[in-house]
Amino acid sequence: MESNNLYNKTLKYLFLGLGIIMLITSILSWFFPELFWVNGEKMEQSIVTTLVFGMIGIVCFLIFIAIKDKFLIVKLGGQSVTIKNGDNERKINWMEVESLSLIQFVYPPLYKLKVKGDNKVYWFNTENQFINAGGFTSDTSEMGYLIKKKKRELGI
Repeated sequence: MESNNLYNKTLKYLFLGLGIIMLITSILSWFFPELFWVNGEKMEQSIVTTLVFGMIGIVCFLIFIAIKDKFLIVKLGGQSVTIKNGDNERKINWMEVESLSLIQFVYPPLYKLKVKGDNKVYWFNTENQFINAGGFTSDTSEMGYLIKKKKRELGI
């Protein structure tokens, strides 16, 4: 079972896309304020609006830079875990997994994986099969069931 590549790319580049949209909005609100309507009236040029959208865009870029290397494709098997980062592929035993937990409030389900002896934390997703109740997520995919089973067996 392998992580869904589409959801992986979507989650990875979400903040980059938001940052670009906010910066473009910031620039347009300064140079072409008549393009924007607020409560049925054309917006006037405002440094506050421009700065707010610009700062949100910059923060989104900074978040993207901070998390872009954490998203990986993970392939889970009965005896091993394969971590794929671009062309690099690292195969580890389940016994080398220090922690594996579901990150709540993110859809589709996103997991956090830490390998023993490695300071990095990796994020990967499963298929878009989950139950959401009050923001809390429960993974119902095959990969999610395998993760629960291995966590129970190995005490992770």
